[in-house]
Amino acid sequence: MKIDVAFGKGKLEVDVPDANLSAIYRKKKMEKKSDPERAVREALAVPIGSPTLFRIARGKSSACIVVNDITRPVPNSLILPPMIEELTASGIPKSKIILLNATGTHRPNIGAEAVELLGEKIASEFDLLNHDCFDDAAHRNIGVTASGTEVKLDARYLDSDVKILTGLIEPHFMAGYSGGRKAVCPGIASIDTVRRIHSPHFMEMPNATNCVTSENPLHAELTEIARMAGVDFILNVALDEERDLCGVFCGDLEAAHRAGVEFAMRHDMAQAKEQADIVVTSAAGYPLDKTFYQTIKGMVGALNVVKERGTIIIASECGEGLGNDTFSACLDKFGEIGDIDKYIEHISKLENFTPDQWQAEKYVAALRKAEVVLVSRGLTEKDIARARVGSAPTLQAALDAALKKRGRSARVAVIPEGPYVVPCLCR
Repeated sequence: MKIDVAFGKGKLEVDVPDANLSAIYRKKKMEKKSDPERAVREALAVPIGSPTLFRIARGKSSACIVVNDITRPVPNSLILPPMIEELTASGIPKSKIILLNATGTHRPNIGAEAVELLGEKIASEFDLLNHDCFDDAAHRNIGVTASGTEVKLDARYLDSDVKILTGLIEPHFMAGYSGGRKAVCPGIASIDTVRRIHSPHFMEMPNATNCVTSENPLHAELTEIARMAGVDFILNVALDEERDLCGVFCGDLEAAHRAGVEFAMRHDMAQAKEQADIVVTSAAGYPLDKTFYQTIKGMVGALNVVKERGTIIIASECGEGLGNDTFSACLDKFGEIGDIDKYIEHISKLENFTPDQWQAEKYVAALRKAEVVLVSRGLTEKDIARARVGSAPTLQAALDAALKKRGRSARVAVIPEGPYVVPCLCR
């Protein structure tokens, strides 16, 4: 059977022999909003667990809307205009509304990327302010969580009268689901705070994984941090495989996010009857597959359905290479140590902390279970060597080689949209 797999802004095709095909895992069909603009306005009119944004903003002088960075396909050109209208109608002038880019530890988005992120109309009216987790002076300490995390957040957010978060609700390989509280932390948090919430203290917990929020220690920590910061209103969306709007969830930080997660869980989780010898997956295409750093999410999403010592074949364009220098340094350190358990022991020591080690930690977790083969156009041979990943020129070449290695009866599963759908074994 010929199957298309997400890759960059297009698809790659792979032909899986019918006798070997175990399953194709896709999102359950989601009903598209026939009139997306109307759907957003209707959601704003009847928020979940909170007053309307207009009522919240009445009598206030300033507002901050936190937006996701370029790696998330949030339809900002759709959701920002009606929110800004609500704020200005309440009496807050446009000059007192800031758009803060929740970059977390990622690079800033400027120029053409800022326009792509916001849409031309909004970008022509507002500057996109990029969060910088390494600028300590730009953050303010607001206290310590019950578990001991020192919370330092972007002062521009804290100083705004009305605090609004936006985001996309999708499976997240650490926090269970994205959206909601993640726009605050790691979105606009200091590297000192991120160091703690992305440490092995949380990452090695079994419930810090895809599609789990109940008893997920990271989800609980991020929610506590967002409560400490103060969140007046959120607007999160759910998208289908074509990136079309299928759900709008706005209102209270926890109630609206919970409603969005419940909706997403009905569509993002796929029941699997067996594990496969080979899993063909992706990094969900553009913009998530811009780097190898983000590609790791697709590997982790396949772990439930790949057999021990099986093969994960992942398609990811990686047009911007491995990722930033700190992540590349983590890969180098792992290669230097040469042992997964010893690497985890190394990064567990606070004095050895390196930004982005959490992504490398999840990567080695994938390597602990399976062989990983990458199909990419953006990585050099040197990059592939640094990543210590197998490679193939095409998906078909990778699959043919894996079938030859695993045997003629090897079972093959395919996850065309990678981390946007999470297969789970039936229990």
